[in-house]
Amino acid sequence: MSTSSIQVVVRLRPMNSNESKHSTLPVIKASTVDKTVTIIKGQGARQARTSFKFDNVFTAFSTQEEVFDATLKPVIRDVLAGYESTIFAYGQTGTGKTHTMEGSLTCPELYGVIPRSAKAIFEAVKKPDFENTLIQCSYLEIYNEDLGDLLSDDNGDELSCGSCSTSPSRKKRTSSPSKRRNGHGSPPVKAKKLKLEIMEGPDGPFCRGLREIDVTSAADVLNLMQNAQQLRKVGETKMNKQSSRSHCLFTLKVKSQRRLKDGSVIDFCGKLHMVDLAGSECAKTAGFEKGGAGSVSAFAFAVHRTAWITKIFISISCCSRLYRNKYLEKERE
Repeated sequence: MSTSSIQVVVRLRPMNSNESKHSTLPVIKASTVDKTVTIIKGQGARQARTSFKFDNVFTAFSTQEEVFDATLKPVIRDVLAGYESTIFAYGQTGTGKTHTMEGSLTCPELYGVIPRSAKAIFEAVKKPDFENTLIQCSYLEIYNEDLGDLLSDDNGDELSCGSCSTSPSRKKRTSSPSKRRNGHGSPPVKAKKLKLEIMEGPDGPFCRGLREIDVTSAADVLNLMQNAQQLRKVGETKMNKQSSRSHCLFTLKVKSQRRLKDGSVIDFCGKLHMVDLAGSECAKTAGFEKGGAGSVSAFAFAVHRTAWITKIFISISCCSRLYRNKYLEKERE
């Protein structure tokens, strides 16, 4: 049985170039040994310190690999046991949320937890006790209460991910009837993109219309993420020139059969949700540049953020009980 629980982890970013240029003094100190973060207010005799303890703490010197090994690596074992797990990054604009989740997709040393998780899962399912494995991914964006699919383009067509488009498990794509010319020779009519909706299904809440693309390697996941980056909503703020202005939920779903020690085989379906939230600050504080993404509607976005994200996370957590119970029942038999 899994021993995992909800954990809160804090990561501090290093000083940026602007802060270093103005010789800014740090107001936060962190200790990886004591797992504490200390906030410093004032100077000299009037200085006040307040310390907070967390499940884990990473300093500005912590590497991407260290963060992954201490946070996601144990969770992946649960996913491969049929559990549904979620990790999300929360914080102000410019604190390094997207760097932690995605990192640099062109430099393996700077890969974030999403590409590292994909690599770890594919390496794990190569073991002989896993059979008939199918791995799928989806990428949901939430912006101004609208749901968007980052794995499809503006026409609703599926993004290419290299080898996954020719995977034997995938059906051959056919041209959409709406794109063909009709019998009178009129130009093709552009298909209307399906609106995504959160709905209740027989196995729990799901997002109707969201694509789940089969992937056969970590490279497929990396290619999809690189294509999706071009579609994500970003805007310039005083704190970050390329600030993510939307919430993004990347999901890896693993369906497989696992052979137990007694020789029996069980079917399982595990899911790993990795969420990169938009900046937690209000739009006025962030200082959106006029004309940038989110400059007009950012205030409404901030007001409705809590309700929408709560709804999404509740939907995610509701599904986990189903998979957990199914797996434990099979294991007891």
